[in-house]
Amino acid sequence: MNKYLISALLLLVLFAAGCDRFEHKFEPEQNNIGLDQFGQSLADAINATDQYNYLELGTLFSENYYNDDLTKTDIIDYFGNFFQLDPNATFIADSVMVSPSLMISWHFQVLDSSREILADEVFTDYLIEQNDGFVLYGNHNNSKKILVELFTGQWCSNCPNAEEAMHELRAKYSSRFIYVEYHIGDQMAINSNNDIFSYYPQNGTLPFGIVNGNAHFLYTAPTPEEVLAEIEAAIEPLLQEIPNVVMSNVQTDLSDTELSGTVDIEIQAYVDLNNLTLNAVLMEDYNDEFLNYASEPHHNIVLQRSEMSISDISTTDTVEFTISGLDQLAPWYTELPQDLVLVLWIQTKTPNYNESTCTVHNVIEIPL
Repeated sequence: MNKYLISALLLLVLFAAGCDRFEHKFEPEQNNIGLDQFGQSLADAINATDQYNYLELGTLFSENYYNDDLTKTDIIDYFGNFFQLDPNATFIADSVMVSPSLMISWHFQVLDSSREILADEVFTDYLIEQNDGFVLYGNHNNSKKILVELFTGQWCSNCPNAEEAMHELRAKYSSRFIYVEYHIGDQMAINSNNDIFSYYPQNGTLPFGIVNGNAHFLYTAPTPEEVLAEIEAAIEPLLQEIPNVVMSNVQTDLSDTELSGTVDIEIQAYVDLNNLTLNAVLMEDYNDEFLNYASEPHHNIVLQRSEMSISDISTTDTVEFTISGLDQLAPWYTELPQDLVLVLWIQTKTPNYNESTCTVHNVIEIPL
């Protein structure tokens, strides 16, 4: 959901301010919509909505929903306000796309009784597992998020356990859990992966992971469940923290050779600016052409990365970034994939790694 949708919502709220308010009762309901069925179920529910049943759309949203400043109540009010404009308004949802990493987008239109367009938007959102199914969760860009940098390789027999654990944690924590795969010594490896691998202390074996820059793990547990438990124990306390850095309003421009853009950054005055770094990674969401050691697809493959000092940043600032060399990816990429995702994170990154201070303050991802 974008700023234009938010503006439309505000206008509708102002329009409806003099009208009687609907009484909202959002009772939690069981939801067993699977990932494969969610897209069609979402479209069917929206397309069948009228002035009498629009509150039922609430079952598609998490109680903790938050997306670009909008809560679940805001979203339901957004739908309901169209029926104050025209009781016979018609909703249309199409072009629903659900990615393996639980990102979802769809085209949404509202038509009045004369078939005039009241709204025409593209929603971008995230799914989360709930009650053996999935619901919409939002981007939670106001919250503290967790970044795991996972070092892996197709040749690595122990790596599939760590990769599976990452994917399961993504389903559990949705947009608040972000991970990137740096490939080492295989067909998806890029040279700069070795540089970041050397920066973090490790014994040279894979899989290896860093949680928010501070807690690092060698994944030696024999099952994905044990790996997941180990990482979850590290991230749960971090998720409770109040973010000291918030990123928003990411704007991008993608060419055949580089990705450039800007991001708005709000940083608390008490944050030490020394060695503060903006990291930018362009990754492929999903690849089933080259499989891991367990013959499973890879997710979140780092294609190219860059980093820049922002130690001169103000407490509120707009920062430019660039990822170049997109024409020099791993040799098997003849062109850029279609399922690109940008990941940005702000980290205190000293020249020599310090486990107690090299913190990732926050992270954000943007599907391109």
